[in-house]
Amino acid sequence: MPIFKLLSSLRLTVSLLGFAMVLIFVATITQVELGIHEVQARFFRSWIAWWDVMPGEKKFFIPIPGGTLLGILLIINLLAAHTARFKLSWNKAGMIVIHTGILLMLVGEIFTGLLGREAQMVVNEGETINYSTFPREVELVVIRPDGDGLETVTAIPQARLKDGAEFPFGGFSVKIQSYYSNSEIVPEADATEKFDVTRATEGLGKGYAVRRTPRETVDDRRDLTTAFVEVIPDGGKSLGRWLLSNAFKGDQPFEAAGRPWEMSIRPRRLYHPFSIKLLDFSHDRYLGTNVPKNFSSKIRILNPDTGENREDLIYMNHPLRYGGLTFYQSGFDNNDSTSIFQVVRNPVWTLPYISCAMVGLGLLWVFSQHLMKAISRRNKISPAP
Repeated sequence: MPIFKLLSSLRLTVSLLGFAMVLIFVATITQVELGIHEVQARFFRSWIAWWDVMPGEKKFFIPIPGGTLLGILLIINLLAAHTARFKLSWNKAGMIVIHTGILLMLVGEIFTGLLGREAQMVVNEGETINYSTFPREVELVVIRPDGDGLETVTAIPQARLKDGAEFPFGGFSVKIQSYYSNSEIVPEADATEKFDVTRATEGLGKGYAVRRTPRETVDDRRDLTTAFVEVIPDGGKSLGRWLLSNAFKGDQPFEAAGRPWEMSIRPRRLYHPFSIKLLDFSHDRYLGTNVPKNFSSKIRILNPDTGENREDLIYMNHPLRYGGLTFYQSGFDNNDSTSIFQVVRNPVWTLPYISCAMVGLGLLWVFSQHLMKAISRRNKISPAP
């Protein structure tokens, strides 16, 4: 069949590898403008990547194959080539093992992009929390306190936050008047004509001015996501305008529908069925210097579903694997009283190790065969004594 012949051809393999080289080059030069995380999402974990060949005020995008598309086509090409040309035999065993390892590596990357998640957990000494956060994503939350320490939280994802968006609740609605993916916030007295003329009439944001700024591309910096939000009773007039931002700590209270509420823009949370309490954080230094030697966190795991209540230690190169998540010791803050864990969810984390081992074993097999053949030929042509 012509289609099968095309899918199994070496020309397709070379073409796909060529497109992969172009994709890597384009992503590398675009990383300066977008940052590594945005580049990963737009180029390596997409079907079609749109490349802006004229960055600046005038934009002109052209499509190129994304990493997901190239990876799937390479998998199909590899399977088709084996079906068409390779036969099971000891002579081909090494190549089959090598290609199987490469196949597992491609499959692992695709599933990592689809299923993998990476968040952070920031815990103070003595504090117990049951969630991690995504530092580069935010959510708008409206909280209804229910008493006895309980509350009902409605979280609106960042993808739905835009100018004019309105979200109804029981007896009132929350309307976004202006939304800024990244912003600069200064006291009103320091504002220039570049800042938005809109001002908050209620809450923590009174007396501040806001202006839009480009998205952050530096890895250790975060966007200051901001929105001017109005609370509008059903059939009534606005109760005021609040300035919400992840630059502000805590929730901002308001009253609507005859009861108190709270709202804020905060990093998106991922709640867990267990809690972690930080008992102690240790920051060891080399004697006589401030050079870090080791970071370690003594924690307690509390799981009400299983009744588990035990201590564990997380330190450099010794993560905690629990509940399908891996907790790495990644940093600290507040004069060594706060520990920062990198929380990774990757169900296929073993595939890269297995694939590398298979490729190494296959290469050893192939080279051993060639070595044995070379030794055999040398013995045949050696002159008789």
